[in-house]
Amino acid sequence: MQRGHLFAPEPNFTWNFKSTAKAGKRKLNKPKNKTWLLIKDKYFSSQTLSEKDYERGRKLFIADGCFANGVVAITSGVILAGFLEYLGANNVVNGIISGIPNLAGTLLIFSPVILQKVNREKWVVLLFGLIHRFLFALMMSVPLVFTNLTARLVVFVFFLATAHILGSFISPSTVNWLVKLIPEEIRGRYLGLREGIIIIFMALFSFLMALIIDYTKDNGKEMAGYLICSIAILLMAIGNFIFLLNAKEPVTELKKSQVGIRQVLTIPLKDRGFRKILVLSILWNFGLQFGGPYFSIYYYSILRLGYTYIIAIGFAVSLARMIAAQFWGRFADYKGWIFVSKTSILCLGVVHVGYMFLNRETMHIIYPLLTIMGGICWGGVSISIFNIGFEYMPVQDRTSYISFNTAVSSIAGFSGVLAGSLIVSLLQDRIYSFLSIPLSAMQFLFIGSGILLMATSGYIHRFIVKIPI
Repeated sequence: MQRGHLFAPEPNFTWNFKSTAKAGKRKLNKPKNKTWLLIKDKYFSSQTLSEKDYERGRKLFIADGCFANGVVAITSGVILAGFLEYLGANNVVNGIISGIPNLAGTLLIFSPVILQKVNREKWVVLLFGLIHRFLFALMMSVPLVFTNLTARLVVFVFFLATAHILGSFISPSTVNWLVKLIPEEIRGRYLGLREGIIIIFMALFSFLMALIIDYTKDNGKEMAGYLICSIAILLMAIGNFIFLLNAKEPVTELKKSQVGIRQVLTIPLKDRGFRKILVLSILWNFGLQFGGPYFSIYYYSILRLGYTYIIAIGFAVSLARMIAAQFWGRFADYKGWIFVSKTSILCLGVVHVGYMFLNRETMHIIYPLLTIMGGICWGGVSISIFNIGFEYMPVQDRTSYISFNTAVSSIAGFSGVLAGSLIVSLLQDRIYSFLSIPLSAMQFLFIGSGILLMATSGYIHRFIVKIPI
């Protein structure tokens, strides 16, 4: 007995059960396959991108950058330092925990080994990015669940470290995705524009969060302010997911090299030119993190500046950084990333040394001046450091190179944090005199950080040159 076309006989009246079974299976799965194909075609298409797709992708990455850095703004810096103090951490513990994001990047070395097994990296970036930011939201709600100091700090560190591990894991893929969307001839202008927009968003968002936390703190409900931050992080995490879901990933004709952990560890080291970038990364990250985590602690715990005041000055810094980023970006298109990098890092080193003059008597003059000057320097550093290493990275192995470089940078950065924390612990809270200038333990870190950054600039000038790939 026939049951429709599924069991219709062949022209020669010979039954073909294998063929008809496959046909039936195709019919039953058709709605599911059609839905998946529509999703795949819209969000994970393997077709060559049009110019409109590239332009739309660049715009979506600007929106993604705003939300991503908005999360960073309220989970790092002075708000992180204040939150850790609220949890009960002392200055040394505060500094070490604030440096944990540097250590998390060491696990990035496994990223290319795992990601080589997937054809497209977009879904990895989407999934891990969502979890990464969701953990930050949980981190800010720790005091609601735990009252014991040790338990609070342990759970907080777990969320913080795991979030940064996931963020570091997807970082090479995200950076590589963005770079493929930007033609070489407009890269400097685009990154300058993107940096400027991100800075403005971060400034306004940070200021709003600072007002909320200070208001709740003044009314004896500081935890309510941090809870609002947690909700804001969750909403921006969803926004990040939507933005990148709608950004298409460019198709590359380069076949991924199948590498293991041994190759990831040895291939970049065999590249003589890239070894110069590794030395640069070590110098830069050690010098920056030697005093880096303690700037925010110094503002909040020593100078006793409020969130709102710090963020208000930060808004002026952001404007200066935005304008400077435009200048540095155009300057890079004319003079090159290497010149911009060494110049901006040298200036930043001078600014760090200038913190030897910052104390409670001078803070209302010196603090705004130094932070604005630092913002101008960072306008160049942030976009030049992003690009300077790419000239030494072969395109086909770029993910492996980025991962190895980030892992080395993370170790160097956390080593700087530990070295700085050791000095603060040894010098304690005493005030010292240097050339009749009163200096606290943290100010010695700022001076040391500045000297190391100036040495980094000298290294770039002496050893880093532009090379063809």
